[in-house]
Amino acid sequence: MPGAPVKIAVLGGGYGAKVPLPVLADIAEFHPVAVWSRTPQRAAELAEQHGLELGTSDVEELLAHPGLEAVHVATPVATHAEIAIAAARRGLHVLVDKPVALDLAEGRAVRDAVEAAGVVCAVNYGRRFQATRERLLARVAEVAGAPRMVSISLVFDDHALPESRPFTWVQDAALGGGRLQGYGVHDLDLLLAAFGEVDAVAAATEVGVDRRRDADGTPRAVTAEDAYVILVRFRGGGLGHISLTATARHGRGDVIEVHGSEGTVRLDADKRLHWGRAGEDLQVEGPLKADSKQAYARIARSFHAAIRDGSAPDPDLAEGLRVQALLDAVRRADAERRWVEPEPV
Repeated sequence: MPGAPVKIAVLGGGYGAKVPLPVLADIAEFHPVAVWSRTPQRAAELAEQHGLELGTSDVEELLAHPGLEAVHVATPVATHAEIAIAAARRGLHVLVDKPVALDLAEGRAVRDAVEAAGVVCAVNYGRRFQATRERLLARVAEVAGAPRMVSISLVFDDHALPESRPFTWVQDAALGGGRLQGYGVHDLDLLLAAFGEVDAVAAATEVGVDRRRDADGTPRAVTAEDAYVILVRFRGGGLGHISLTATARHGRGDVIEVHGSEGTVRLDADKRLHWGRAGEDLQVEGPLKADSKQAYARIARSFHAAIRDGSAPDPDLAEGLRVQALLDAVRRADAERRWVEPEPV
């Protein structure tokens, strides 16, 4: 029915419970009916908390739930493709968290399954829709011109000590963990949205805190990066660098600087936006908000419109695969210690 709420399930008891579940329950476009979590107890707790029909740790049980129309896949990255493909084959629309998959080959398998089933697939690159970054992108298009030097710097202290965070899949490289999947992909998405294609990347990653304890106190080796630096060559000219550390002793807000052929745009650590053309004094607005739930609601409403009205979701799977190709190139560049060209998508 045009405009009718979409019956949706959320897979994931971490981020899925923090942002998607409460947002989907709060907007008229969706009717959450089921939730999956790794443990039955957590799934049952979330189902009761949100008044859902089903809470389960069985993916097949969730996908087979009567009346289900769509899923949000917010599980560990290593399981994204498998679950998204299984959902598409059941005729379910898919909103998959970022990145789409472990690598581009898996991402293309998701694309093939979605196209064969004729369902909608969107990708949750929500940071682009936070007011800070949305306004930055608008000012870049307005005043920057061609890129000459772009810098994105993120500094967090939330992983600074072994006891700062318990060991979860986020610290496990085999499950697709690491800060590249948490933050780096958002910044690669931002560069693509602002400037289009990237010719080549170089990268280095590091594990600064290499031991953490899991929920039952067992020491575990951390294998997924908590720091990285990415160098970028834009197609047509211009350089960029993206850096993050999660183990700083003192955190700091995001700083993004765009120095272009025609002007400058800067987002400072206090969420103020500065911009101006060559020869002008920089203007300032803000501080702006970086609201994750508000950004997710934008993506969810676009997903609903794509399902009910046939419009294109934003961001769509093609955009997700472009970021996936860049992420693959970053991983190869780090492993092989050389410049790597992203595979065309």
